[in-house]
Amino acid sequence: MTGKKMMILALVLAAAIQANPGRADTDRAMRTALELAAGKDWDGALAVAPSGVGRDVIEWQRLRAGEGRLGEYEDFLARRPDWPGLPLLREKGEEAVARSDDPARVIAWFKAGQPETGAGALAYVRALLAQGRAAEAETEAMRAWAELSFSAEDETALIALLPEAVGFVHELRLGNLLWEGRAKEAERMLPRVPEDLRALARARLALQTDDKSVTALIGAVPKARASDPGLAYDRFVWRMKKELYDEAQGLILDRSNSADSLGRPEAWAERRAMLARYLMRNGKAQDAYRVAANHLLPTDSGGIAYADLEFLSGFIALRRLNDPATALKHFQNLLAAVSTPISVARAQYWIGRAQEAAGQDGSASFRAAAVHQTTFYGLLAAERLGLPLDPGLLTRPATPDWRAAGFTQSSVLAAVKLLLKAGDRTLAKRFFLQLGESQDATGIAQMADMALDWGEPHLAVVIAKAAAERGLILPHAYYPVPDFVPDGLNVSRALALSIARRESEFDPAARSPADARGLMQVLPGTAKLMAGKLGKPFDAARLFSDPAYNVAMGAAYLADMADEFGPSIALIASGYNAGPGRPRRWIGEFGDPRRPDVDVIDWIETIPFTETRTYVMRVAEGVVIYRAKLKGTAGPVRITSELKG
Repeated sequence: MTGKKMMILALVLAAAIQANPGRADTDRAMRTALELAAGKDWDGALAVAPSGVGRDVIEWQRLRAGEGRLGEYEDFLARRPDWPGLPLLREKGEEAVARSDDPARVIAWFKAGQPETGAGALAYVRALLAQGRAAEAETEAMRAWAELSFSAEDETALIALLPEAVGFVHELRLGNLLWEGRAKEAERMLPRVPEDLRALARARLALQTDDKSVTALIGAVPKARASDPGLAYDRFVWRMKKELYDEAQGLILDRSNSADSLGRPEAWAERRAMLARYLMRNGKAQDAYRVAANHLLPTDSGGIAYADLEFLSGFIALRRLNDPATALKHFQNLLAAVSTPISVARAQYWIGRAQEAAGQDGSASFRAAAVHQTTFYGLLAAERLGLPLDPGLLTRPATPDWRAAGFTQSSVLAAVKLLLKAGDRTLAKRFFLQLGESQDATGIAQMADMALDWGEPHLAVVIAKAAAERGLILPHAYYPVPDFVPDGLNVSRALALSIARRESEFDPAARSPADARGLMQVLPGTAKLMAGKLGKPFDAARLFSDPAYNVAMGAAYLADMADEFGPSIALIASGYNAGPGRPRRWIGEFGDPRRPDVDVIDWIETIPFTETRTYVMRVAEGVVIYRAKLKGTAGPVRITSELKG
């Protein structure tokens, strides 16, 4: 539809709503407004959007796109301070701030926080100078120059305002730009720094861009700059990308003697883990341990990287080097650094395994892990102890009626309702999760009940996952049983439910960047093949519009996996996620997990891809819990047999 036709439709709808503001008209108007907004027709979208919350949803989108005046940003932030996405809205508002010629107004804007953009920082510095606050202006100019991204024009303007203060941090800015891979800005810095820094920067940029002159440029770095941590990091990344793993290992071990030698230990962490896992898979366990364990991340970093490397170090020490004492230290470090049920259960389970390997009693650790029976390692711990599945996982906890909850009056919830009716589940989910952030345990449980009562298992799952991050398990919402995943499929309903929950969180409109579609995230090409096998007509549109059709196609593909791999969840799930060729290859590389002499837990932890390792674990959890929910009884936990088949 052309822009002109859309505008005419918008005007017709707006007139119709004013004459007869019914529910259907409101829903249709919101849907049209969202379509117009997607095409950046802000005037048309605002003209047709339902008044109040509906109009503010469009205004929220417009302002986050940077299409507003300063007063509009100020008014919106005052009117909707609890809406999602305000950090970006404020950041985009800095473009409007930069157009203001009122120093007091500019300074007032930044009382809520420091500038996040170069344009905003430049406006703030100018405003401070205009009010005679030169020292504050210099401080802000130096901070912004070191940290923020600037256009070429704004760079020149800031330097002209405070050349001495800004010049003081040229080297720091250049270093930050290079660490962050911001090549164009780094190149603009070269004339502003001494020749030795220029030579270093050219070498780093050559490594980052795989320039053919990289060897010569590295050789041109002055001796005093040759040991620069950033240069070492870029050389390490270059070697990893070229799959020069022996050379990469030598470099990272040489640098891993101090945090200063690494420069930014956190920058090395992801590829450090990749290299360690590569070495582990290739029988170089001692080298793998040294690479993983010498990460030099601070114990209070609280990040995923620290937890991942401490786990990996412990796993290698225990399962490859038979050193339970060393492994135990790493697993205890892991436990001290994590708080979510998934991570706590993993840490406690492996503490128990290390204790047993050291001749100690690991039962207390396994019991601590088994508290978390919605997690992979919690279920493994329960199985190890002979504990049954927690019957509480099959019930709906008693919660006060959500209809009396305070959040029902929230404009955020009103936006959720409008967006759902208009068919925009992605935006609805965002607003729903934002509402959950402000709720206590009772409130978030009520939100889960509300989602299920609305017939929205997708929202139930996402809010239950958010609750689980806080340590609150809402089993009825965490593992809902929607009717659109029925009995009578080519595979068990428990497996289909678990796959759909992992793939799309039960969102029938989900679409991946690779064009996987709907509940089971089925690619159109795969669906066409499966439709032929099932004797059904292929219709790509039905992968979104018809949940049952999508599930049938996905289940047929799962059945192909089961035909090849048998009932092994480890193989079926890894094949569905990574393609069946991958588990075939892994069977050859590190054994067949169906065999009695192959430890299936070790097999899963040896999978090269983080996404696939995690995927297998989450699907296995789901299968165990869904089997029990569908039977209505909480019997013995048998997750290992599910994994091995």
